[in-house]
Amino acid sequence: MNSHKSRFIISLLLFSLLFGTSCHRNTSVTFSDSKSDKCDTDPDNSYHYILPLNSKAKLPLLVILDSGGDGAMAVEKTRPALTRIPCVVVGSDLVRNNYPDYDKAITLLISDAIKKFPVDPYKIFIAGFSGGARMAFEYAGRHKLKGVMMLGAGPDIKSIRELPCPVYMISGINDFNFAETYYNPLTFSGQGIFMSDYFRGRHEWPPAESMKDGYIFLMGLSTPNGKKLLKNESEILTESADSLINAGDVFFALKAVEKAINMDPENKHARELMEKIRTDKKLSYKIKKIESDLKEESRINQAYSKASMEMDSLWWNNELSQLADYISRTHGDQQDHYLRVKAFLGILFYSHLNSLLHAQPENKQIEHLLAAYKTAEPENPDVYYDYALYFYHRQNEKLSQENLQRALSLGFHDKVKMERDFGDEFLSKLEPE
Repeated sequence: MNSHKSRFIISLLLFSLLFGTSCHRNTSVTFSDSKSDKCDTDPDNSYHYILPLNSKAKLPLLVILDSGGDGAMAVEKTRPALTRIPCVVVGSDLVRNNYPDYDKAITLLISDAIKKFPVDPYKIFIAGFSGGARMAFEYAGRHKLKGVMMLGAGPDIKSIRELPCPVYMISGINDFNFAETYYNPLTFSGQGIFMSDYFRGRHEWPPAESMKDGYIFLMGLSTPNGKKLLKNESEILTESADSLINAGDVFFALKAVEKAINMDPENKHARELMEKIRTDKKLSYKIKKIESDLKEESRINQAYSKASMEMDSLWWNNELSQLADYISRTHGDQQDHYLRVKAFLGILFYSHLNSLLHAQPENKQIEHLLAAYKTAEPENPDVYYDYALYFYHRQNEKLSQENLQRALSLGFHDKVKMERDFGDEFLSKLEPE
């Protein structure tokens, strides 16, 4: 064989390999622009949606619940996670934290989507963030669905076993909800019914890559060539696990291996990696360390819960300064430990203030909690929203307006909550954001 012909054949083989791999792993779904609609039987029940382009088949339906009722944002957060999952996606603009009739609203939303879009009524999935995740989980426990995605929240493992459909949980490793989504895959298996996953972050919407794995786990078999999709993703995750182990990132390596096995139980290399982590004392110790950290966090959080309604702002300032010092002087798993404690304090202050400002607006502890909340999370818009409500109850319109304006500038956008807490005349004086 002459050299020119040899080079041509080699080039052709390389092209075929690369092209085949691209088609093998990167089949892409293109969605329409986000549009809004409302349920025919309830005009207040509005939602945003996207549809796969050029699809004529009946598709799975994915309903998404944002804790703030922002359906448009929820759809756009989810879009890049579904590039390999053709489905109809609807995000509720009505259902939000503390919405009393969420069960009825979700049922109407699903019925409306089935009537208007090419939806397979036997392939309904639901996802939610934070409070939306809890509503999604509770709804799935009462209705026949194919799967639930919980973002930034998790249920008790015992209750998961009672669900008639798979559950996938995703939490930031610094999220205050990390503990409730955690279990050790070396000693406990979801057996394909449920699984938890994590990303490097706090209480926020996960990155698209994390959600992608979850949707493939939940919805893979509901799509064309689903088994091949799951097998391909299992291979990708196994390669990632190898790299993570070599880099010393044992926790995320373990989660990658667990996902790989759940997506393809016949993946021998993934099972070998699971056994390697289980039997290597240095690797398994890092997982045990996380568990001991979580036990310590539980003890600390209980003490802080008791102190929250007893200690003044000076005491809290000292505690938060010490915690900030610990965070700045540590790294890796130890820093994550302190960051989770700090995140717990944030939600502790938020919860107490949300209750007191509405039920006991004259309670003197509010002032101390506000000061502590601001010290802990100075860029959190909820801090300034609570200050605005605090001054509003005290007829100090100037400071109330200033703090509410600050909350809006930092990203507060729950108009329904604002209209419930403040009068129309007061809100009309706000500068447009």
